[in-house]
Amino acid sequence: MKIDNNTVAQVAYKIHINSNNGDLIEFADEKSPRSMIFGYDKVIPGFEANMIGLEKDAEFNFELKPDQAFGEYRSDMMVDVPKSAFMVNGELRNDLLYIGNELSMMDNNGNPMKGKIIEVAPEAIKMDFNHPLAGKNLFIEGKVLSVRPITQEDLQPQGGGCCGGGCGCDSEEGKEEHKHAHAHAEGEDCQVCGNSPEQQGQGIGDCRCG
Repeated sequence: MKIDNNTVAQVAYKIHINSNNGDLIEFADEKSPRSMIFGYDKVIPGFEANMIGLEKDAEFNFELKPDQAFGEYRSDMMVDVPKSAFMVNGELRNDLLYIGNELSMMDNNGNPMKGKIIEVAPEAIKMDFNHPLAGKNLFIEGKVLSVRPITQEDLQPQGGGCCGGGCGCDSEEGKEEHKHAHAHAEGEDCQVCGNSPEQQGQGIGDCRCG
């Protein structure tokens, strides 16, 4: 059987950035392979395109340009977030506001996204919401260990996080970070989801602001 839409493959692989000898950023060996679902946008586009048609025991080696992987680096993904978005019970969470810290936030459509703090200014926090691998070439090699048809069980949500976005907010650490990222000044609409004061803390909307 060959990899195609509606199939699941067990794959061993390595991913390096910028060259075949570049930093190893992800791998799965034959003892602990990764299951990949094809045809449901669960694999980055370039990876999926290069895997279609391969069958058990096939080896692969290919390069992905940024537009086939995590996109080009975009300056418009640098955002100034008001400090009021980091208020909890009327107090500014200064312990979160340091350069290099990564926080889970929500975009205007309620989709989870992770941003890194790159500047702390008096009125706002500058955050970079580009994917860490944006603008990078990926070099991928590996082997297909098995291929089978997809089942309904394969499509069940994984992780069970409170936002359903795989942000890790079902863990204790993730819950705390999620709460902070959705904080707001008392008596004001939430800066992230727009919830009014009377809606806040009611579990309304995907962000469930505190």
